[in-house]
Amino acid sequence: MVTQNSRAGKTIKVCQLITSFWRDHGPSKGIMTQIQGHARGEFEFAVWSLYAPPSALDPRDWVSQAGLGYRVFPMGDSFLDVRVLGPLVRQLRREQPDILHCHLVRANLYGRVAARLAGIKAVICTVHGTDEYVIRGDWQSRAVRLAERLSLAWVTKYVAVSETSRQAMIKHLGLDPGKIVTILNAVDLAPFQRPSPDGASLRAAWGLDPQAVVVGSLGRLAPLKNYASLVRWVGELAATLPRLQLVIVGDGEERPALESLIAEQHLGDRVKLPGFRSDIPRVLGAMDIFAFPSLSEGLPLAVIEAMAAGLPCVALDAGGTAEAVVHGQTGYVVRGDDAAGFKAGLRRLINDEELRAELGARGRQRAFTLFNPERQAGQYRDLYLSVLAPERAR
Repeated sequence: MVTQNSRAGKTIKVCQLITSFWRDHGPSKGIMTQIQGHARGEFEFAVWSLYAPPSALDPRDWVSQAGLGYRVFPMGDSFLDVRVLGPLVRQLRREQPDILHCHLVRANLYGRVAARLAGIKAVICTVHGTDEYVIRGDWQSRAVRLAERLSLAWVTKYVAVSETSRQAMIKHLGLDPGKIVTILNAVDLAPFQRPSPDGASLRAAWGLDPQAVVVGSLGRLAPLKNYASLVRWVGELAATLPRLQLVIVGDGEERPALESLIAEQHLGDRVKLPGFRSDIPRVLGAMDIFAFPSLSEGLPLAVIEAMAAGLPCVALDAGGTAEAVVHGQTGYVVRGDDAAGFKAGLRRLINDEELRAELGARGRQRAFTLFNPERQAGQYRDLYLSVLAPERAR
């Protein structure tokens, strides 16, 4: 992807620094979608990660096929592992990118410090979600907010992936509204151009009833994704909805606890955990309704992909989720403490096939209109040019 920028006379080098870069990890997919959305001829991208990925999710082939540079830095588990600064500063001095574009909390903080030490002038920090540290009252969140405030001047521009996140940064960090822009997430829509593949064979492989109404979700099995609540809610609905079955696609540290909960609730015939899958369009084609009970989000790619696949969504109102799902038009969005509302949304859709089709069609149209890579790449292009020195951007 190394070509000449017609406006600047030379290639603009952009280094994307992220805390963790994994295959099929939401923010990682977001970076790749953004990079691949740019027309060839303006930018040279590299991807750097502070942590090595799990072996099963190693992205090396992924980034190699895209022609990108890739590097992993040796950061330890501690949030305060400043040893990573030395290698990061040396690599920045060696590569001399025009822009350092940072993603997620640790990369945002360590990246701006390293950039200052290495003499990199243009630093962009993308905020993928604010629930985890901007609005919480625990000591670690307060410490992160203090670090953010003390180093605001070292960031050229902030990007929020949803307007909800942008407003939270302004309110809780006192950020100048002119210093942060909203650029909505996007997904690679090419795999969803055709209708979702028939999911009958996949349903059979998962042991689902062919006549079932399948409520599905996909994502990392982690506490903040709140899948335990979804399992309980489905268990409560199952008594009066005999056709209901639930499938949660993904893997993670919460899997053993979910398996125990499913066994305790005697839901083995109702709830399936098939594990990680990368064939997302096929997975979504096996579902009738998409459920998203996550408690902390920026702008969830899983929801956008479900909408692109034509699924109506029921979701908790976390982060920018309500900027994707329009309540009553493409699905239902309920408060985090409204379990009854979440179950009511599921019940309404399970019982009404025509409503599922109507809301799903609207969601698909919204996904293709609002969350397309070309729109996102164009906004990032304008941002990149604006943060460079005037003589470079002309």
